[in-house]
This record gives sequence, C-alpha cells and structure tokens, in this order.
Amino acid sequence: MKTDSHPAALYTLRKVTRILAIIILLLVAVGFLLPSDYRVERNIMIEAPRDLISDNLLRGDYLPEWMYIKNGTVLPFEGVLKEGDSAVLSYNAVNVHGFISVVELSSNVIRFDVQPKPKVDIVHNLIALQSTDSGTLVAWTIEGNLSAGLLSPYLAFFANDIAGANFEKSLQQLKDKIEVLVQ
Repeated sequence: MKTDSHPAALYTLRKVTRILAIIILLLVAVGFLLPSDYRVERNIMIEAPRDLISDNLLRGDYLPEWMYIKNGTVLPFEGVLKEGDSAVLSYNAVNVHGFISVVELSSNVIRFDVQPKPKVDIVHNLIALQSTDSGTLVAWTIEGNLSAGLLSPYLAFFANDIAGANFEKSLQQLKDKIEVLVQ
C-alpha cells in the first residue's frame, strides 16, 4: 500500500511560513514602538592635568593620531580647531569625506558635530573634562537619531555596542598620547 507524503510536507511548510510571517510582523510592530534616537557614553581616567588635555585634544597634528575612525581618518591640519572650525574626515573609499565641526569650546567642555559622510545624519558629541585628585576624567557622549527606515530602532538599540568599541579605542589612544606628554 502506497501512501502519499506530500500533503504532510505541504502542511508542515505552510505551518513554518505562517510562524515566520508572525515573527516578522512582531519584529516590525516592535520596531515601531522602539525609539530611533540613541545615546552612547564612555569615559577614561587620564593621569594628566585638564588644561594639558584640552590644549592638545583638537590640535591638527594630534587629533588624527588619537581619534579612531573605522576605515578612515581625520585629515591632518595646521593649528588647533576653535569654535566654528571644521576638520575633514577621509575614508578609504575614493572621494568620500565627512566633517567634524566644533560647536562649543571651553576648558571643561568640547561639543562637536560629526557628519560621517554626505547624506548621513549628524552625530552630536560632547567631551567633558573633569579634574580629579588622580588626573582628569574624560567623558565622551554622543547622541543622535537614526533614519534608516525600519532598521533605525534596532540599530539605535545596539548603538552602544556598535559605537562603544570605537570610542573606547579612541579614548585609550588619547590617554596613551597625553600620558606620554606628562612623562
């Protein structure tokens, strides 16, 4: 006696596709409820006076050395960035440039905006320098809003992990560079 197994296979396939459709619909629905803005914070203790850090942080020969940019760099420039000044970001891809623009500058706070690439949303950055008994606490915070369609809330949700590693690397490179100046 021969049995036909096709109806059972079709039933299983229909069941699997319905479950996948429900999962996709749930992910889309949750995505509409999640915010698309993000905030990432990292800090590091540097054994150096606050003024030494603030004087060197935005130097044209120094900024490209400590600020890590995945697949790119800050192009070196003459002098020190001041409020209203900008520096160019260059990536390994041909003719792709972004900008760092200083918005506010004091001995305690540096605010700058980064437009990583053309047609990419601006990322607001704040570096706060706080003197302590053992040196200076350097706290770096970024805030922004993603406009990547349905993926935006999910990317914002994981922004801390995605961007955090880059900031940790930058802050460690800054610490290494500054502490060499102190010695």
